[in-house]
Amino acid sequence: MAIEHGAPKVPSPLRVFMTFESTGWFNTNGQEKTEKILPQLQEVVLSWRSNGSTLLGTFDRDILTAGHAGNHGWHACFLYDVPDLQTVSEMTHSFRATGLDRYFRLEAMIGRPFFLLEEQK
Repeated sequence: MAIEHGAPKVPSPLRVFMTFESTGWFNTNGQEKTEKILPQLQEVVLSWRSNGSTLLGTFDRDILTAGHAGNHGWHACFLYDVPDLQTVSEMTHSFRATGLDRYFRLEAMIGRPFFLLEEQK
């Protein structure tokens, strides 16, 4: 296989790695978490199913951690294929628009499938 050394090609769909950090979550009580925050979070994340994105996988670091995110800066991550940059912007904005940014930090990074492990189409 020949390796090209030019600029990386921007894929379509975009490969998006989102980090998810609990911030204000730790300053709330159990009732607020179960009655307000978690239902809102679930509604937002489920709404992403209808924006053309495909969830490829998730990773939660909670097996060997508890409390604040620490040096990594995130608790969980989500890997999506997303149709375009505007959709990524709308996904991150959904946390602002619903007030979830008071409890969680969401950051998106754009990349592409790793050429040695995923076949290019």
